[in-house]
Amino acid sequence: MNLLLLTPEWVVLGVLALLTFFELFQFKDEAFYKKVRNLLQLGGLLAAFAALLCIEPKAGTAFGGTYISDPFAAFFKFIFLLAAGAVIQMSREFFDQRLERSHEFFLVLWVVLAGFFLLVSANDFLVLFLALETVTLGFYILNAYLKNDPVVIEAGMKYFILGSLASAVLIFGISLIYAAAGSTLFPDVRASFVNDPQNPLLVTGALMVLAGLFFKAGVFPFQLWIPDVYEGAPTPAAAFLSVASKAAGFAAILRVLYTVFLPLEDKRALLFGTLALLTLLYGALGALRQTQIKRLFGYSSISHAGYLLIGVAAGREVGVAAILFYLSAYALTTLTIFLVIAIAGRELGSDRIDAYRGLGRRSPFLAGIFFLALLSSAGVPPLAGFTGKFLVLLAAVRQGLTPLALVGSLAVAISLYYYLAIVRVMYFAPPSREEPITLCPASKGMLLALAAALVAAGFFQGPLLGAAEHAAQYLF
Repeated sequence: MNLLLLTPEWVVLGVLALLTFFELFQFKDEAFYKKVRNLLQLGGLLAAFAALLCIEPKAGTAFGGTYISDPFAAFFKFIFLLAAGAVIQMSREFFDQRLERSHEFFLVLWVVLAGFFLLVSANDFLVLFLALETVTLGFYILNAYLKNDPVVIEAGMKYFILGSLASAVLIFGISLIYAAAGSTLFPDVRASFVNDPQNPLLVTGALMVLAGLFFKAGVFPFQLWIPDVYEGAPTPAAAFLSVASKAAGFAAILRVLYTVFLPLEDKRALLFGTLALLTLLYGALGALRQTQIKRLFGYSSISHAGYLLIGVAAGREVGVAAILFYLSAYALTTLTIFLVIAIAGRELGSDRIDAYRGLGRRSPFLAGIFFLALLSSAGVPPLAGFTGKFLVLLAAVRQGLTPLALVGSLAVAISLYYYLAIVRVMYFAPPSREEPITLCPASKGMLLALAAALVAAGFFQGPLLGAAEHAAQYLF
């Protein structure tokens, strides 16, 4: 058993243990505790990043084959670390302004991060379920963390009820698969599928497992929870849910679809193409009439899931590589957007779109970064978001799914309408207040780094696309 393959997980669990240890002490100097906590989290992120780089780049398994380490899993773990770093800084901005106790929030965040790491390396359905439930239970806490706010509690309850239903569907599907295959290991289930592709228990179980994963990824018709949860959840929790949960959901979908459910291949284009069409239109059209900014980006997140489904419908290595690139661009764009929302929300005191009136005057830097991220999210060249959409639509055209690619292009035009409506409010509406918005050096530096990455990934796609193509090879 090669436990060194789990070095990134050991690092994350080590940071969690140290944070828990420091939480046991009642520091009289709160500022000192926060400095220790921030340094520990920064060191943990860097150590986990280094561990991922140092692991042998070939695939390997541990714990009887239930855990797999390969470049596909490592690619997603880098996305999770990027999301965690941005969310930690976002949380500092969010909670310091509200004078809320945030110690437990960071503890749960690291628990969720450990769950994400295990989820993308799962090679067994039970491990997949346990990792997914660790993540989901953590998000129940993060999303309802501001327990004195009725809107937050309402959003948390909706997520809990619908999430529990999705988990029940998922575990029932796994039980059907076990009844038919006699095992929950991915290779064993795959062999059973190949030997008896028409087995009704296997087919029904596979569809139920996919349905449970669709909920986590925000795919139609399992997306109804997203706008309400995004609106009510604390901004850092919404950002982490938007980026990391969507990435993990699609990682799991790709893993089981291409390494386990091979007999579904002949129906893949029809199934995922139909879901992509419905998800795209629901997200794009639903965002048109929104007045609350986080709710708008909830619908936008659904629309992005539609583009990712186009990549799944296209299939093969070119489609999977396009999905991985798209998820990277989506992570950079969404983290930038939510960091701006966290900072602006502190000063504006509202998440309504009309509260952003005159932001371009009060903080040209913040408005400029927001404008850049909105263009990337819409798919305007030459930013990273454009390249991600282009690769996904190109993969669809190459596989003969041209009508689906045309719908994706139409959704780009619709998204430009509601994104540019925010730009109009920022730059052309008079501000309600004239005081300039101040930024701390850490947030300003992170915004600059994220914006630079958006531009660099758009102009120089080679390194990121090469990494995505390399990771995609390990599914085939």
